[in-house]
Amino acid sequence: MNLKSVLVAATTTAILGWASTAGAAGYTSATSVLTGGSLIDFEDLANGTLVDTQYAGVTFSQTPGGGRPQIDEAPAIFGYGFSSGSKALTGSTEGGVTFDTIAGINVAFGAGKNAVEFFFSDTAPLGDYSVVFYGLGGAVLETVTLSQASILPAGYSGGVFPAPGTFPLPGLFVGYTSAGNDIYGIGIGPGAASNDSFAIDDLRFAAGGGVPEPATWAMMLMGFGGLGAVLRRRSRVALA
Repeated sequence: MNLKSVLVAATTTAILGWASTAGAAGYTSATSVLTGGSLIDFEDLANGTLVDTQYAGVTFSQTPGGGRPQIDEAPAIFGYGFSSGSKALTGSTEGGVTFDTIAGINVAFGAGKNAVEFFFSDTAPLGDYSVVFYGLGGAVLETVTLSQASILPAGYSGGVFPAPGTFPLPGLFVGYTSAGNDIYGIGIGPGAASNDSFAIDDLRFAAGGGVPEPATWAMMLMGFGGLGAVLRRRSRVALA
């Protein structure tokens, strides 16, 4: 490959590499999409524990009511699916919210993330749920609507109280990926229908990646300039 081809290839790769990290999108999936990073599976806390700051760099709360979500262990109070183990986090009536409203769950990160994902479960969905991903200062980055029909997968027959390990899982993975570390929170639910409870499991998050900083672009352009200078010198030699 000659230097001109190398220069073109390097430029194209840089542009495509930037484009691949410049997007941001929310998603739902029947299986987990993210790998690596940090994982909170809630298996280390006892059944009934009210959760707020037990996990470093992550704070949990409820809306409405300002209470704390609680750990629920199978057999669950309302029946949930578990993407791993036998414990999940729920905004149930036991977590400080007066019946008949089942609270939503808020997750706040102490530092920005560029990818987050969790497993959402409701084995008897009464309506749709909204999941909102927030940036710094509460700016809305993305809203993902979980329809009643999408929460229970085709072929699910585990009933309202599924045993751990039930397949297919009664729920789905919900996530958001961003170009930069600008994800600072998640608002999950509550559902629009009265008494519609849900749980989350396997919260995974990571920081890293992102669009190249200006200094990085400067170094890349200097490198391309050097390649161009070499290419021009070779061209002059060839013409002499």
